Amino acid sequence: MLSIGKMGGGQESYYLGKVAEGAEDYYSGEGEAEGYWLGDAADDLGLQGKVDPDQLVGMLTGTNPASGEPLGMQHVADGPVPGFDLTFSAPKSVSLLWALGGSPVGTDVKEAHAAAVESALGYMQREACWTRRGKGGRDFVHGNGFLGAGYTHRSSRAGDPQLHTHVLVANATFAEGRWTRLYHP
Repeated sequence: MLSIGKMGGGQESYYLGKVAEGAEDYYSGEGEAEGYWLGDAADDLGLQGKVDPDQLVGMLTGTNPASGEPLGMQHVADGPVPGFDLTFSAPKSVSLLWALGGSPVGTDVKEAHAAAVESALGYMQREACWTRRGKGGRDFVHGNGFLGAGYTHRSSRAGDPQLHTHVLVANATFAEGRWTRLYHP
């Protein structure tokens, strides 16, 4: 299942605060895995592996997370929507199989979930990565993909097993030679 929410300024601190301080925090259930880069725009910028907290903040504030340089997008009065939280949740039965299935079942389920997230994000990039150009934004232009950071969590807020991944997508895409904001009516 997919749920989509607009992020507010500073909301990235929630996801960064969930990341485990070390292996002991992760394995004791006190923290979640580190974020990792996702999306075609992340690939284009050479971003791979672990998401550094400063890179995540930069990504959501119009800065190139690879170089620290501004992406050069137009100023928006009252500030733009920084990004979107695309939450991909496994069905409850899958989450239970992952949590209670032991090895190697749990590992296989987690790998299948990660592959499903990447596949679904690829579909969204092909079908929903749009921006607008021209007078009044009348011309729709397909962007070159999302700049995203994935954070996989193991439980619901109630503490039940719920395998889900938050993919934080910056409100930015590269189209026709420059960075621009996503079209999100």
